[in-house]
Amino acid sequence: MPALQISPALVAAIFFTITACLAKTTNSFWNHIAAIEARDISGPPSAYQSFQNVSKRDVPTPVGHSSSVKCTHPVPRVSFYSATEVEKQAWIQSFNNLHQPGKSIFIRGGSFMDDLALVHIGLQEELHYNACFLVCHTAFLRAFYSLMRISGYQGRELYWDIESDRQYGMQNAALWQSFGGDDGKGGPIPDGPFRQMKCGVLPNTKKPGYSVIQPHFVTRHFNSDWNRKPMIKGDMYGSKLTSQLYENFMNAPSYTKLRLQLEATIHAWIHQSIGGEMWLFSAVCEPAFWTLHAEIDRLWRSWQFRHNRYFDYEGHRRIRRNDGSTEEKLASLDDTIDFYGLFEKIQVRDVMHPRRGILCYRYDKLVGGGPDNAM
Repeated sequence: MPALQISPALVAAIFFTITACLAKTTNSFWNHIAAIEARDISGPPSAYQSFQNVSKRDVPTPVGHSSSVKCTHPVPRVSFYSATEVEKQAWIQSFNNLHQPGKSIFIRGGSFMDDLALVHIGLQEELHYNACFLVCHTAFLRAFYSLMRISGYQGRELYWDIESDRQYGMQNAALWQSFGGDDGKGGPIPDGPFRQMKCGVLPNTKKPGYSVIQPHFVTRHFNSDWNRKPMIKGDMYGSKLTSQLYENFMNAPSYTKLRLQLEATIHAWIHQSIGGEMWLFSAVCEPAFWTLHAEIDRLWRSWQFRHNRYFDYEGHRRIRRNDGSTEEKLASLDDTIDFYGLFEKIQVRDVMHPRRGILCYRYDKLVGGGPDNAM
């Protein structure tokens, strides 16, 4: 039987029908999830919302935005290595919960993770190699952690501290002790809590933006040169992740220069070095995807803080039409981010600052070790 294919237009149509039926009885998704995260000013911060250097002042959400909840108690976003064992295990369990069947709004019998994969595949043109790369992935992280909360996670949000791992070679990254490794052949995850984990969606490599409903094992193939055959693990691009590279990030003269550097270096190299699922647009099924993109967001926030340029945004945006063609337009803070209805439509400006719009988190440290204490 041929695999079922789903187009972005069909995904949007499915959700439009669902939301049309529920519109009169449901509140704003972001308001609802904010209540789950205990961000409203009426209650005290929960246990996971506290660490030193958290500023006492917070910025309210702009009036009129669909999320009217103030960012009163920012959720700490910390290095995976700073998390307690209880938090790590809770994160892993909740990630596995996202793969549970029967939760999907797009696929009968599918999972929340399948929904995230469908969106990432469908928006591959919009999410990559244009202005929205950083912004859209930040919004996507917001969506991911919203689903993690719904799935029971109550810990801090976690990023992969690649800066501390790179000096020892990424093949020796402590993350693999928690996430398991690879089998050296490009096969399923062989060990750890994600052993033989499955995902239900793959990209249609012959038809960009389309998904194929095909349950499969999430694979890895650690390597230090994607183009070398046979591939060898080596240092997994660790020698390229130098202190000078991080300085180049922080000294980038504009948002566009920073975005280009991040996407072509640390983003591409980590995706390539893990290989397997991480080199497909279904990479969201791999847990390292989310800790990597939180680290990339931390780099962006560090640049914003250093230069006090929280709303710098320019470049081009790419839009895929229903006929498969694409068009490019100048990017704007007023551009809409639409995850095919998986979450409410938002504007770019709503994710430009980590404590405004739909965001409410604070890093334990920025690049160079300073606190994330901008207002």
